[in-house]
Formats: sequence, C-alpha cells, structure tokens
Amino acid sequence: MPTLPNRSEDLTSAGERKRKERDTTVARGRSIPATLPEPDPQWCTAARMIWDSMLESGGAAYFESSDYAVLHLTADQIDHLYQQGGRRSPEYLRVIMQTLGSLLATEGDRRRLRIELQDAPDDDEGFLAGLEELFADA
Repeated sequence: MPTLPNRSEDLTSAGERKRKERDTTVARGRSIPATLPEPDPQWCTAARMIWDSMLESGGAAYFESSDYAVLHLTADQIDHLYQQGGRRSPEYLRVIMQTLGSLLATEGDRRRLRIELQDAPDDDEGFLAGLEELFADA
C-alpha cells in the first residue's frame, strides 16, 4: 500500500522544495452547478451513512454532477451488497472502497492529491483578525 504524503505543515524545507519540483501544470475548466440526485429512501443504514457523510464532507466542495452520480451508484451497490445477505464478496468490497477512494472519501485519499481540509474558525472575528494579520505583512 502506498504511503501517505505528509500534511504541508509537517514538511521540512527540503520536503517543500522536493514537492515544488514535482508540481506540474494543471488544466483548468469551467465548473457547472452540480445536480444532486435524491437518495433512495429504501437504502440500508450503511449506504445512507456513506451518502450522508460524503455530502457533509469538506471534499464535497469539489463534487460535480458526475461525482454525485458515482456516489449514488456506489450507495446503491452498498445497499445491494447488504440486501443479498449471506457471504460478502471481498472483491466486491474492494471495488466499492476503490470507488469511494476516487471520490476522496478519506483524509488519506485527499492527502494523496494534496487536498487538505482545515477546521473552520470558531468565530468570524478571529478569522478576520487572522486575515488582517496575514495581509499586514504584504
């Protein structure tokens, strides 16, 4: 299993230089407002938990309509897996986990793509003071 990259605040200056040397140009396109499909009310608890947690995750800020469609399909497959009963297929579970990984479901998935989610500030005043301090040196 590949190792996870360090968070940016954990990097040494040598690590920062090495990371900057690897950076490549990113192709950019225009984002279109996403359409969120309705969850199936008959889904099992596990499928609904995955659906809800992905929508509440900070990674959802990057979702497009196609991402929501893949998430819907994955939740549907999770429900199907649970409704089958009996023995669960490890291969089927691996594919589901791989698909969730492509949707940046875990911190490790996001860190591999150098996406770091920060905790929201507790109060707006502290946040604004931090911005003032940041731009005071500029």
